[in-house]
Amino acid sequence: MGEAEEAVTAPEGSHGEALKLLQSLASSSLACSVTQFPVKWQTIKDKLQQFCCNLNSLCSGVGANGGDDDGENHMLVQFMQSASATVRSIQVIASQCSEGSYKGGRLRLRSDLDNLSSKLDAHMKQLKEMACSGMPSASRAIIAVRPGIEASIGEKTFYLKDLFSRIRIGDTVQRGQALATIRELLAEDEVCAKVVALDTEDGIALLTGFLESRDVRIQEETAGAVAIVAGSEYYRGMLVKAGVIAPLVQLLENKDTASELAKERAAQALRELTENSDNVWAVCANGGLTTLLHSCANADSSSKLISSSFAVLRNLSRVEEVKMFMVEQGVVTELVKLSQKKEEIRKLGAVELLHAMALDDADVREEAVSMGVIQSLLQLIYPDLPYSYKAREVALAAIWFFCFSSANSLDDLISSDSLGWLLFYLNNVDYAVLECTLKILRHLSEVSEEYNRMMGRAGYLSALASLLGAKSCRVREMAAQVLSSLLLLHPNRVIFVQDSDNLNRLLQLLDPAEGKLMAKDLILSAIMSLAETNSGRKKIVTSEHFSSLKELADSGDFDAKKVVRKLSANRLQTIFSKIWSA
Repeated sequence: MGEAEEAVTAPEGSHGEALKLLQSLASSSLACSVTQFPVKWQTIKDKLQQFCCNLNSLCSGVGANGGDDDGENHMLVQFMQSASATVRSIQVIASQCSEGSYKGGRLRLRSDLDNLSSKLDAHMKQLKEMACSGMPSASRAIIAVRPGIEASIGEKTFYLKDLFSRIRIGDTVQRGQALATIRELLAEDEVCAKVVALDTEDGIALLTGFLESRDVRIQEETAGAVAIVAGSEYYRGMLVKAGVIAPLVQLLENKDTASELAKERAAQALRELTENSDNVWAVCANGGLTTLLHSCANADSSSKLISSSFAVLRNLSRVEEVKMFMVEQGVVTELVKLSQKKEEIRKLGAVELLHAMALDDADVREEAVSMGVIQSLLQLIYPDLPYSYKAREVALAAIWFFCFSSANSLDDLISSDSLGWLLFYLNNVDYAVLECTLKILRHLSEVSEEYNRMMGRAGYLSALASLLGAKSCRVREMAAQVLSSLLLLHPNRVIFVQDSDNLNRLLQLLDPAEGKLMAKDLILSAIMSLAETNSGRKKIVTSEHFSSLKELADSGDFDAKKVVRKLSANRLQTIFSKIWSA
């Protein structure tokens, strides 16, 4: 058993023995030499010496009073446990730096030293409170009345300060109850965040310190409170300065003692903190990248934890240098693997992150494609699988991006049954998915005539014609664009005019009374293409809606007049042809 563990498990009455062990750890740390950041290291040594001196005075006072109050003994032992863990951490880092075995790098070392310095400040503050208060037990505690939601900020300030007194000097039960109430008040009124951050002495430092508690409830409530405070852009910097990122990452890493709720709240706090790009490096410096990926991949992780972890990773990737670091660490490969999982939450999170990382990075895009991301995307749009419309929308947007950036990727798309699936989405989904589908079809129709023929034979023409009457202007316009492209091919024109309803829909849209006269140029272009065939011309002039085209031409519309002139010219040619043949 290590010295720190001996100090932690020392008998409750053995204050002197516990103090000697703790002082031994401190002496070992002070004997080490840290050449990097010498000013920070000297500050820690000074605080450590002062802390041991103050602790010696407190323990002597407890011993002089007989030490027969179980509440006092219990709280002092709890304090010794927390302090011993901090001093042990100082000793480990100091020894590693002296021996040259520290592997964290300068950025991680600076973060570790700042974090340890903040912890010592919190311990000394708590030590002072314990000395001044006589360490009241739960039976002697006086609890203020909780203010209602409509109470004044003054009442809430008084109550919050009283709660922080409880967590400074109370036992585990008192601390857990007080932290739960602090979290609830923070959730009720955003002004309470200001009270905690600015009006409560060492409020942020105390919350940061209690993230490392071994008590599950204290972990959960503290992480919840930190996540709420982190949601305010005004106080994020104070949390980071207090060293909050390292213990949040450690909570996510902790497989043995941290609950799922504590991890969820820790991930949410990191999500809020990394909205500010200045903080993302601190997450990476503390090993957050690996930890977050593990949370996303772990089969036991809750949906909320997975979602928040992916959100933090997206925030990290927004900083170009961090994104490069992520790529170097093999994140693209790991994300493609996650996109191949069955669960929607993992597939969706991985696809969204890959798409975001690849937007301005051809190397990331090519690596993702080579690793098989297209197959993952096709799984998400397979109609028979039970994925949500949100997942379909994300997958379709990613398909458009990845497939049209590479000829091979486009071949993978066409060689699958995706044309049938895309046709399904034209007929059966909401407008967000519909727009993504039309975006793919629009680009597909511009790639080659062969793809156009395939779409014509697959039944797209009637589906697109039906969408010309959709409520969404955007959908109508995109459908007209795709249809206009498809009708440039003669085989598609023949198929289109076989159903008179298709042509009638086109002509009807030119009627101003319909109130949907938009994408007019595209509709007239489609009608002009249909006028290239004998059957098309015949059905146009015999349609009950031909008058709409005529009225538009008579009003002076240049494109409509052009179509009518073409139809007239072809009618004359037919008449002369019959005369000449006679």
